[in-house]
Amino acid sequence: MVASTDIKFYVHTNTGAPQLQNAFGCMIDVLDACLVNGFGSQTVSTLTASGTTATATFGSAHNFMQYQVINIAGATQTEYNGEHRILTVPNANTITFELAAVPSVTTATGTISCSLPSLGWLKPFSGTGKAAYRSANTLLASRPYLRVVDALDAAYTSTYAKYAKVGIVEDMTDIDTLLGVQAPYDSANPDNNWVGTGSGTSGVNGWARWYYAAIASVSGGLINSQTPAAGNRQWVLVGNSDYFYILPTTTVTSATVNTQHASAYGFGAFKSLLNADNSCTFLQSHLTLSNNGASVYASFSLVSSSASSSLLLLRDYAQSANYKTANCLSLSSDTYGSGVNNVIGASTLTNTAPFAPVFIKEDTTNVLRGQIRNLFWLFQQKPYSNFQLIEKDGALYIAAFIASSSNLGQIVLKIGDL
Repeated sequence: MVASTDIKFYVHTNTGAPQLQNAFGCMIDVLDACLVNGFGSQTVSTLTASGTTATATFGSAHNFMQYQVINIAGATQTEYNGEHRILTVPNANTITFELAAVPSVTTATGTISCSLPSLGWLKPFSGTGKAAYRSANTLLASRPYLRVVDALDAAYTSTYAKYAKVGIVEDMTDIDTLLGVQAPYDSANPDNNWVGTGSGTSGVNGWARWYYAAIASVSGGLINSQTPAAGNRQWVLVGNSDYFYILPTTTVTSATVNTQHASAYGFGAFKSLLNADNSCTFLQSHLTLSNNGASVYASFSLVSSSASSSLLLLRDYAQSANYKTANCLSLSSDTYGSGVNNVIGASTLTNTAPFAPVFIKEDTTNVLRGQIRNLFWLFQQKPYSNFQLIEKDGALYIAAFIASSSNLGQIVLKIGDL
């Protein structure tokens, strides 16, 4: 059976991948590439088949990872073209994947290319340093926008830490005309999430934030007013047509383990547990109105059930016209976070590392609202290496190091099915 291609993932080491650096606009570059455009087209030197197993060979290192979804184009024999999941990476210049049927010829001809296709999202509106993204799936109960502002604000300083201001917007008619419910939102100050106030270290710039360049790691308490180093940051993005997670680090990529722990950000549709739910959209971010001189900690409810609520829902369970903060719930009593402690025996005891779904619990109402899609909680202390690929019962996963305040943990994300 041919492997599914609906869930895709991308990493900063892929050929042609946009990089997160100490410069505004980088987050939009990554989102454009992964959500909308795709990237990394490379020429295929030879494309052959043995039965239904196809082998693509490149003239240089391809930099694909096993289980990534690629798009083959330009083959004269069209049965080779289209999206395929990489099954093996025999060496740096070769990948294999499965075809739906035995092709008409064993060696494809034509000018053949291979790239990483996008998740197929829409980008209906944009402006200088601004973008609005939306799922193209019209069967969703609701399709609000992810609005992103990734530009220097008048209340900020160009040498400060870099982050994109993000929010859920129910409806839009252009990049600056926002309609309906927003998350987050302050009726007394409607621009609180989008326009900074003040200046220097006492200025405040944005409420929901996706950090991607700072002088410290997310576990150490980053300070906006300190100047980040130049260089590329590590990131991975996983998702499908309905949701995505992006996990960036804030410090320059290195072999140091602490620098490999990322912020756990995400946006899109969650699986609702209600009988009727027309607003099942979440946004995960830093959620703080701290000033530019204050320490900011990565307190994420995706990885710590006791963290301050940084998970935003477009509306509450009653569908009232106000956003709702929420937290995440695991199946254990552990309050430190996924992959932080050995709540059960260490994985070295049995060489197993079970993981379980993550649920959404609304603040104040205590309503168990839904389940975060394809993100899983670990009950042992970082049982996997960072970006380790896992095959379990025909499903495919990737493990990622995550930080929440001073807690260094790990989550598992589903990346597809075989």
